[in-house]
Amino acid sequence: MTKAILMPKNNMTIKAVTFDLDDTLWPLYDVIMNSHKLSNDWLIEKHPQMEGILFSAKEREMWQTLIKTEPSLANRLSELRKKVIETLLMENGVESSTALKDSEEAFKIFLDERHKVTYFDHVLEVLKKLKETYQLGVLTNGNASIKTLGIDHLFDFYLNAEMVNDSKPGAKMFEEAMSITKLKANEICHVGDHPVNDIEGALNVGFKAIWLNALENSWPVGQECHVPEVRNWKDLESTIAAF
Repeated sequence: MTKAILMPKNNMTIKAVTFDLDDTLWPLYDVIMNSHKLSNDWLIEKHPQMEGILFSAKEREMWQTLIKTEPSLANRLSELRKKVIETLLMENGVESSTALKDSEEAFKIFLDERHKVTYFDHVLEVLKKLKETYQLGVLTNGNASIKTLGIDHLFDFYLNAEMVNDSKPGAKMFEEAMSITKLKANEICHVGDHPVNDIEGALNVGFKAIWLNALENSWPVGQECHVPEVRNWKDLESTIAAF
């Protein structure tokens, strides 16, 4: 999703802020595990022979096998998930047309549950406040939809790995954000939880960056964090303004 971008509303150093989604706006682990479980439980109920396949190393290995065969699938997570299920079903005696249909249905179950997120405290109020001053965008490797979540009105643009055929920390998503906003790299601040995908990726293209560490994780051992760390969303606005 892209929209016409308004000119920056101030003369501050930072004129646009981009956000990761998973583990940045909401905690991901429980959401994904529940989504995966409900999807697989539905498949097992319909195809009992899959009980020893799903939730096992065989399923995890299939993800890697398909990516190795077609590397670009790593940037198309929705398609990859469906292909994993479809392939496993066919390998275990399910006719191809049924495997395709049921992989689609299982993915719908997964995707519906995947959007039942609980935001970190103050996320929505802070985004509303930031939108008064900055252009706001989303840069995500995942497949969460801000439209499905009902928060698309808070952002000026949305980019994911499938749209640019590249995943963070690769440069394409960040470069596309510069193109959309018509800003220089040092006028954009990226906010995310991942030390490599978000922080390293942003710094590599010249963005400013903030480590949004609401889960209170540790920075990788042996490395030093050279960007501001924010653990509470209420502190985000002042941290951005300090650049």
